[in-house]
Amino acid sequence: MSFFSNAKDRLIETMALPILNRSALSAFGRATEIRVNTEDKALELLLELNGDDVPVRVRVGGYEFSEDAGDTFVTIRAVETSREWMTTLAERYLLGRPLKLPREVAGVISRLA
Repeated sequence: MSFFSNAKDRLIETMALPILNRSALSAFGRATEIRVNTEDKALELLLELNGDDVPVRVRVGGYEFSEDAGDTFVTIRAVETSREWMTTLAERYLLGRPLKLPREVAGVISRLA
């Protein structure tokens, strides 16, 4: 990974974590860590979910961004979590489906990704 890719990834992490917590994750809990690798199109999140004592680790391997009618979407190609049932759920209902990103998140992505 080049210096500039690494710097860009750290900047995305710094900006994305509070935005995710305020928008997409607010009803479910919060992310305490995010690691992004834009070269490999991979990311890892550590989530503290409401009602759970043990954090959940989510690894996304392979993602794509797309735009349609002014909206930004992410399509996940591979996912693994620290909980088998969550991995199964994600594989069944998330993989290969474009997910609309909140405008706040999309704005960060479009400038940096």
